[in-house]
Amino acid sequence: MDAGLTGLLGGVIGAAVGAVGATASAWITGRKAEQQAKIQSDTQLGQARLQIDAERARALDDSRKSAYLAFAEGWSQVHRALGDAAIKLGGIAASDPPEEREERRQAARRLWNEARVLNGQLSRLMHVIFVEGPFRMADAAQGATGALVADFGTVIDWLHAVDNGSETPQHGAEQRTAHSDAYGKLLEFLYAASDATTLDSPGNRNP
Repeated sequence: MDAGLTGLLGGVIGAAVGAVGATASAWITGRKAEQQAKIQSDTQLGQARLQIDAERARALDDSRKSAYLAFAEGWSQVHRALGDAAIKLGGIAASDPPEEREERRQAARRLWNEARVLNGQLSRLMHVIFVEGPFRMADAAQGATGALVADFGTVIDWLHAVDNGSETPQHGAEQRTAHSDAYGKLLEFLYAASDATTLDSPGNRNP
């Protein structure tokens, strides 16, 4: 083969090999860059999702706290009114002048009626607890409101006994027991609320 032709072919082949090598290198570099960009994009997307999840959990936590505190305050108002009614009834003695006895009796009845109105408002607050969740909080709220039923009953029984002049120390003892038991149910609700509003609590991740 002619030396000149050999040199020409060698140059062409060398150039072709060089071009292929450059193309392959560019393709590999491009693939690496594409993979790195995808990894970076996936990482950023993952971080964004984590941030959104954290913000949603924080918003849910705040919403639940507000609902639980409103319920606890409403419950306490009912409980306090019943306790005040019992204090009025407990201050009545058979030896009291009729006008003083009647004044305390009427005051106790007003407080009992006030508690009944407040209890109606408490029912609406309990509906919010059902919406906010989690399910165990609805159970705790029902337990707390259910305990007030016995408290209401002992006060009205005592009041009727006073109306008839047939009250006994037993009426006061039964009211105090029901009043104390009811408060115990509120504490159970508050303990459950504390667990439900802890962001890293397993129960808080299951609405």
